[in-house]
This record gives sequence, structure tokens and C-alpha cells, in this order.
Amino acid sequence: MTISEPRLEQSIAIRRPEYSDLGGVFQCLRYYNIHVLWGDTERADSDFDDDEILTVRNAISHIDLADKCWIADNGEDILGFCCWDWRDVSSRSAKTVLISVTDAGRARNVGKLLQKRRLDEMRECGAIDVHTWSDDPRAVNWYQRTFGYQIMGHEPIRHSLHRFHHNGQGEVWAIHRGFREHDTLTHLRLSLEESRRPQ
Repeated sequence: MTISEPRLEQSIAIRRPEYSDLGGVFQCLRYYNIHVLWGDTERADSDFDDDEILTVRNAISHIDLADKCWIADNGEDILGFCCWDWRDVSSRSAKTVLISVTDAGRARNVGKLLQKRRLDEMRECGAIDVHTWSDDPRAVNWYQRTFGYQIMGHEPIRHSLHRFHHNGQGEVWAIHRGFREHDTLTHLRLSLEESRRPQ
């Protein structure tokens, strides 16, 4: 899928990540405050400060960048990344896992393009609903306004430990640093059978 806008010099391709994209993916994930704990030293962040606050739930999110993941690429840089997974396969319920967009990508609506692509893929795979959790009020408003999500409630903030790889190669472990100013997650749900498809 390639999105071209006449007023912009470069088109944006929404595509699957390749192994060679790993460095760019982790650069992009830094915009979502993802901290690389272990992996390629060229991509790893510096150590945490002694007083760093982290919140983590007792779960590991395994992310194969070759599956259920998308990047936005302008031909020079990766401007955004997103992925999803099944919440419950038997009930055909999906969940968003991560979405991260660079400052340059935000100026070009990359978040909307990525979200639309992963929602389309969920539908193609037979999902009937999708659940999302966010600790950012701006993101919550965006999900509601742009895609028609409904708020299901609020939960204590929790973040997974993430294990990234690309079809078994390039394993990297990372964690979301957490935000000092937020202590709850908003739980949102979107019915894929009833939802509108943004233009």
C-alpha cells in the first residue's frame, strides 16, 4: 500500500518490516519511550537512571516483526511502526500492541495510515473486535474521534516486557519506560463489524 500526496515531496509506503529495517524500527520506538534492555549494542539505549520509575506486569509480549507488524517508510526513514495480536483467537478478539510515530511522521498523518492498515488486516484475518489500552489522553481522544472506539473502563497502569525478533533473527528485549504523570490505562474497544473506515 503506497500513499501519495501531491503536496508532499515523498510518498509514504505502508509495508511489512524487513530484517534490514530493525535499526529504524527501534529508533522509531524510542518516540514511544521504549527502552532497549538487551540486544544489538548499536540500538541499545543507555542504562536507566538510579531513580527511574517503571511499571511492568508479569507478562512478556512476543513480537515477530515479520508478522502482524507494519512500518511507514518514506524511502529514506522509517516514520512509524505498529503491530497487533490476538487477544482471544476463539472469540476472534484482537488487540493492538504498539504504535509509535516519529515527529516527522506525525506531521504526515502516519499514525492514521498505520492504524487503518492494521485494522484492515484484523478484519482480513476474521477479527470481530479490537481492544486497545492507552495511558495518553490525547491518544484516547484520537482513537475515539478518528476510529469510533468506545471506552470500556480504566485499569491500573501495566506494561509488558517486549521480546522483538524478525522471524527468529535479531532478538531484542525492551520495556516501556512508563510515564510519571499517568497511573491508569484507558481500556477501549472497537467493533470491527460496525466500525467506520476512515478515509
